[in-house]
Amino acid sequence: MTKNLLKQATMFVISSIGLYYSGLYLTTMDGIKSLFDALNVMIFFTCFFPFLILSISLFRRIIKNFISFLRLTRHLIKTSMF
Repeated sequence: MTKNLLKQATMFVISSIGLYYSGLYLTTMDGIKSLFDALNVMIFFTCFFPFLILSISLFRRIIKNFISFLRLTRHLIKTSMF
């Protein structure tokens, strides 16, 4: 499980870096005038979708762990009172 999480986190970092730098270039671009501009647009969308999927997956994992932690603390509080 930790290898999968490490792999997802690594892919998240790589896709976010690619998304950031290609997005910076896209904001300064007036239109697609060369092959380099088209390649940059392809890089942006190639990084966007994995970033979106991985961010949703990691967010769900964080929420599940937080709910599990709350349930554990609730159980510990119940058992310590009686």
